[in-house]
Amino acid sequence: MSRLGDMIKQERLRAGWSHKQLAKKSGVSESFLVEVEAGTKIIADTQATRILKVLGKSAEVFADFEGKADGMPEPVAPVRAARPAPKKEAAPAAPAQPADAWVGALGNLMHAVPVKDAAGKLLGSITLPVKSGRIEGVVADKVFFLSVPDDSMMGYRIRRGDRALVLPATVPVDNAVMVFLAEGRYYLRKVKLQDGGRALMQWYDYEPRSEVVQLKSVTLVGRVRRVEFDL
Repeated sequence: MSRLGDMIKQERLRAGWSHKQLAKKSGVSESFLVEVEAGTKIIADTQATRILKVLGKSAEVFADFEGKADGMPEPVAPVRAARPAPKKEAAPAAPAQPADAWVGALGNLMHAVPVKDAAGKLLGSITLPVKSGRIEGVVADKVFFLSVPDDSMMGYRIRRGDRALVLPATVPVDNAVMVFLAEGRYYLRKVKLQDGGRALMQWYDYEPRSEVVQLKSVTLVGRVRRVEFDL
């Protein structure tokens, strides 16, 4: 993480704002802000000044930060006799910087997908490519990653801590891994549809387990499209 990115993240968290809130107030894309905080995106001075100003940090604070970021001593300016400052005409508004144009373009190509735990608490985000504002054919804002809460699905090669990409769904898909909600917590089950509005809910920790439920008695959230994990 870069020093500037770390500073922006610290001030954002101190203000209690999400990436989306700060990005909207600062006029940048959410995905751009995520990459700046992670230190993977180079940010223009004008953008950094604007973001820090939104967070309540003045331009002088930013300049001081830049001067000390590399541990170099600040240059000592020569002492000169004060002279009256000449009157200046108001400068015309500066055109948009190329970096701003790139941020806008990339904002239409990438989207920061939230990562949630079983209770719905935000853990972070993962940037994914979008096409026409959609991910896997679904509106990008409706997609999320679920940090798998336990090993109840490890027989299906889904383990605790894996990140399951969840697409919203209103009806279960036969033989698919679906996400349900019970008592305010998400859980995963493989679904085998049956007659009479019933479904065989399957999980597999140390041995295969299942139960038959009436679909109207459970709260369906979505379908697991794929699972990501760290080696």
